[in-house]
Amino acid sequence: MSESVEESESQAAAPGLELFEYVPESALVVVAHPDDCDFLAASVLSAWVRQGTRGAICLVTDGDAGGDDARIPPGGLSQIRLEEQHRAAAHLGIETVLCLGYPDGMLQNTLEVRRDLVRVLRRQRPELVVTMDPTSRFFGRGYINHPDHRAAADACLDAVFPSARDVRAFPELARDEGLEPHRTRFVLLGSSDHPDIAVPLLAVDLENKLSALGEHKSQFDASDMRQSTLQRARKVGMQAGVELAESYRLFDLAPNPSQRGYRRATPETPAGVPAPTEPQSDWG
Repeated sequence: MSESVEESESQAAAPGLELFEYVPESALVVVAHPDDCDFLAASVLSAWVRQGTRGAICLVTDGDAGGDDARIPPGGLSQIRLEEQHRAAAHLGIETVLCLGYPDGMLQNTLEVRRDLVRVLRRQRPELVVTMDPTSRFFGRGYINHPDHRAAADACLDAVFPSARDVRAFPELARDEGLEPHRTRFVLLGSSDHPDIAVPLLAVDLENKLSALGEHKSQFDASDMRQSTLQRARKVGMQAGVELAESYRLFDLAPNPSQRGYRRATPETPAGVPAPTEPQSDWG
């Protein structure tokens, strides 16, 4: 992923975004490569985790194709990038980083990939899933969306609905691994041409996002991203009536429409969860 994706999102963000203040009990971000999560969802993960959400990140590929240095042996870049992703996740208060290990650059939405994501969903049992919008093919004139991004997002959505919830889908997962069906309630699609909600943020969440991005030194220099990150969060916030926010396309999969009053269901901050603090690193 690249900063051009974020710039395109700010252009696509529609006026009058609905404010999504719900704090999920658990959230899982599913992306193709190391660093994708931090462009897509680092700020909202920071916001949710500091309010008590249990967060996790799932990388579908090994990220080993993300570099041009021929001196790095096969598998070497993957190891570097996974270590970077673990350090990035720590800035967001997240310990769980999973990698399915599919070859970078060759991902397809196969039944094998879907099954592996169903396994992750049934183990992690997230209330909310964040992934990219697989229908977003182009971002302005400067970026063609990576095919791995679209394949990972498509497989994630197919895993969420219907496979993870259906007892007859991949029955070996229940039979051999004890993984019972799971229903994810919310799906948020980032990098979307059709965002309709905004998640409110505090300044500390943007600082934590910048700190997370700053860990991906094998991929880019994040030192010049501060201004664009802040401008985007302010623009989206203005469209939702708050100071800072991030935009997504929302799906609420509650089976009964009468159960979809998520604005009324926002839990209070759990006891013992600390107030927002200074960023978890001195990056900047």
